[in-house]
Amino acid sequence: MWFKTNIRFFVLLDVFEEKWENWDMNIYLDIDGVLIDKNHKPVKNVVKFLKYMTKNHNCYWLTTHCRTGGNRAFEYLEDKLPAKALKYIKKIKPTDWNTLKTEAIDFTKDFLWYDDFILPAEENVLKEHDCLKNLVRVEDSKLIY
Repeated sequence: MWFKTNIRFFVLLDVFEEKWENWDMNIYLDIDGVLIDKNHKPVKNVVKFLKYMTKNHNCYWLTTHCRTGGNRAFEYLEDKLPAKALKYIKKIKPTDWNTLKTEAIDFTKDFLWYDDFILPAEENVLKEHDCLKNLVRVEDSKLIY
């Protein structure tokens, strides 16, 4: 797949735009380690990434900041991301999950899930649905697989 590479995380936008523009899919986003780094600083090209994703796809938070249906993502990110990003993060919908993030994924629709760490049980759920390929693993703002 196109994301099985070690290029900079948001360089993939060029490929993404060509292949999936006008393709209705769900995008699930973690926050820590994906949109902000371990120092709570925004990753490179985060505004461009959020703009593209929220414009072209159905975006959902899949983060502990939205666990059990609460949406604390905006409050958490408003002083960590550039001001230009705030209008895009307001468009991202919360999810409702309790134990595993995979509880919130709609497996009947095409999706990508951006996360830096998933539990073995979550990986097993993805395998059961033959969707491990839909996980975009991010480490230090780089894609891994």
